[in-house]
Amino acid sequence: MSFKKLKYLAASLLILSLFIAPAAAHGVYMSWTQTGDQVQIHAYYQGNDPMANCDLTVETLDASGKATAYITGKTDANGDYTFDLKSGVSSYRVKVVEGEHAVSKKIDVNSGSSGSGTGGGSSGGIFGTEGPSLFTIGAGLGWIVGIAGIIMYLQARKELKNKNK
Repeated sequence: MSFKKLKYLAASLLILSLFIAPAAAHGVYMSWTQTGDQVQIHAYYQGNDPMANCDLTVETLDASGKATAYITGKTDANGDYTFDLKSGVSSYRVKVVEGEHAVSKKIDVNSGSSGSGTGGGSSGGIFGTEGPSLFTIGAGLGWIVGIAGIIMYLQARKELKNKNK
């Protein structure tokens, strides 16, 4: 294959790679249920596989949206975690993380000023995934460009040796 053809092939592959949709091998989802003074979180992957033993952070949110750390812990083997409502707080942000898989969502609960739950079974919906970071995407593209560059260099070097013979 000539250097010119190889160059066009590498450029075409690079351009085509920009139009590939990111793969979601493991979408991450979260649902929640409030029962009395407690909220139960259920975190799971696409296909209903539980996010077992994953790091979990609960923050309280004030009226202005300012977050304050409240609880840290780990989900159980079923991807579940239960926490008690804090008196006077009705908004929380819950984040579950395992490696690059993460889901973070604001939860508004029904609580009175005393902290006692009045919702008795209100439930949160299913929330979407957080995809790969721009850094990860950029690193992947860097590998592709770097490998294509090495291949083109070696091909050009080979052709130059053949010309000089």
